[in-house]
Amino acid sequence: METVLFLTASQFALILARLLALLMIAPMFSGKIVPIRFRAILAVLLAILMALHQKTTVSCFVNSLSWTDAGFLSALLGELFLGLLLGATALLFFGALQTAGTIIAYVGGISFPMDGGLSNDAAPITASFFYLLGTAVVFFCGGHLLLMDAILKTFASYPVGTVPSLMELVKTLPDVFILGFQVSVQMALPVLAVILLAQLGLAILNRVMPQLDVFGLAFPVNVLVLLFVLSMTIGGALMLFENQYEKVIQNLPL
Repeated sequence: METVLFLTASQFALILARLLALLMIAPMFSGKIVPIRFRAILAVLLAILMALHQKTTVSCFVNSLSWTDAGFLSALLGELFLGLLLGATALLFFGALQTAGTIIAYVGGISFPMDGGLSNDAAPITASFFYLLGTAVVFFCGGHLLLMDAILKTFASYPVGTVPSLMELVKTLPDVFILGFQVSVQMALPVLAVILLAQLGLAILNRVMPQLDVFGLAFPVNVLVLLFVLSMTIGGALMLFENQYEKVIQNLPL
């Protein structure tokens, strides 16, 4: 009886390690606005549900059935690394939101950093705005369920108690980074193009009317153009991000 209880507890610990590592770093759950206690409780509840559907195994133990067994510790580290890797993949792609907002802020002249509350770093106001709206759109479209579905699929691809080979997942990180940068440029491109045209217009106006204080007009014009174009294109930009996010999660080698 004690052996059965120990094996059940050890398997639960491995499942919890994978889920806890994911929830601690995943972008939709890792912000300062989500308390660590909530993330821990959510991980425990999900681990309980998963433990009910997993077969108890002793394959991870090498020398003895103990918490300090080398095989168990290796499996525990593997579970932590797998959860961190999945969370890092989503976090890396979510960086496209802050990158797009930062590019827009620097071009529009409002690049002063501020604490947005949702992300863990101070960023320009447009970066925090993009991150907040992007997270809301992902939740609204069920993107958090896609992430949880991906972590559940790992229990079939990488069974609990085994030290997984994660090279295929590691190889996807550069592709996710490149795709995220491409998406961020595409999200910011309409604002960049219109602000560039506005700058050219101000330059021509300065040549025609040298007595006009163009430098004093540049900042308010840039901000007004930024807000106008952003209000017209923010919906399409966020839908582009959501579609690419779904493809990234669905195409993970699980």
